[in-house]
Amino acid sequence: MNNPGRIHRAWWMLIGCCLLQGGSLGIVHNCRGIFYAPVIEDLGFGMGAFTFYVLFFGVCSCIVLPFVGTLFRRIDSRILLGGASLVFSGTVFAMGFFRTLPAFYIAGALQGFAGAFLMFYPAPYILGNWFHKKRGLAVGLAAAFSGIVGGLGNPLGNAIIRTFGWRVGFFSFGAISLLMMLPVSVFLLRCSPEDVGCRPYGAEDDEALTGESCPLDGVPASRARRESAFWLLILAGLLASFTCSYCSHLSPIGIYFGYGSAVGALMVSCSMAGNVVGKLLLGHLYDRFGLRVSLAAGTAVTAAGYLLLLINSLTARIAGAALYGFSMATSTVMIAIAIRDIYGSRDCGELLSYSSMVSALGTSVNAVIIGYMVDGFGRQRGYIISFWYGLVLTLAMGALFIVSVRRGRKIAAEYKTGGNAGVSSKP
Repeated sequence: MNNPGRIHRAWWMLIGCCLLQGGSLGIVHNCRGIFYAPVIEDLGFGMGAFTFYVLFFGVCSCIVLPFVGTLFRRIDSRILLGGASLVFSGTVFAMGFFRTLPAFYIAGALQGFAGAFLMFYPAPYILGNWFHKKRGLAVGLAAAFSGIVGGLGNPLGNAIIRTFGWRVGFFSFGAISLLMMLPVSVFLLRCSPEDVGCRPYGAEDDEALTGESCPLDGVPASRARRESAFWLLILAGLLASFTCSYCSHLSPIGIYFGYGSAVGALMVSCSMAGNVVGKLLLGHLYDRFGLRVSLAAGTAVTAAGYLLLLINSLTARIAGAALYGFSMATSTVMIAIAIRDIYGSRDCGELLSYSSMVSALGTSVNAVIIGYMVDGFGRQRGYIISFWYGLVLTLAMGALFIVSVRRGRKIAAEYKTGGNAGVSSKP
């Protein structure tokens, strides 16, 4: 039970999810771009061929993600998260020994299998279970922590690579990843408050308003899967993941446009700063003004970032990298919030797995597409074309948000019960 005189255990879950996000998305996923240029220069790979390991990551994540929700319900989360942490961090460490493309592809595949249990599903699912109140803030803070770690990790990794080489960089990041994730996975995180005899944060306030315990309400997954509104939202999530895959290319952009590796790392750090601010701001906008406003803000700022990246100015491109960081906030925070907001808590875990699956695939596929654009059109021209391509994707994503939210609200209205639905009444 919760002790009124102590910090609610939900906040400890938030700390654990922050470290989980930081050790997977932050130090590895958000920092992998600083390894692209030094690895391909040293080993003689093409950009497209090397970034193909990211596609192996995405495909293998997609294979596992449909089963992740079921496995979390049936197997102790300490076993799943702890084992995945060991595999994920171990493959990052092992990449420091590699000399051939197949070795990187195998590591990407193993990271994809393990990352499915760490990067996309656990934080929104666990925090959604533990927080009835301040859910948007909690999810935003956990996701923002990956940006904070990425913002610090990029200049740190760049300094390690310039001083000791990219191999030591992989060794260092693998060790950091393990230290951040393994202890909280085994000793702290639990999937739901019921697992430890607690109640969600804010449940008492909900019951004070309704006079009864709040049921898990919302649209059944079987109904959501039959509706075009749900798949349009998933498609919007796919495009959102496409837009946020540029983060790993910002470091080579700095190098190939003649700004240098330090500026490239700075651009990545600026995008991480935008990522952090975006996740906190969009979570706050959702709590204060509702889903439509927060989605519109994420789309508009991301589009502005791409426009600034197109300007041939270092200042404009650094500012564009910062605004572009909102794309990661939109992809990782707002899609998960939108699914729970529109379709409720009833089958949220199952519905989130579809979003996680396309997010993993989209980020990986587009990183490779951009790599082949660079190989095919030349380094500078290829990236300029990719910025226009990213802007078009962002505008299409915004249009899908408008349609999917409007149609989804009509479906969700059929499942509201007695004014206390698990489906949000916010606009």
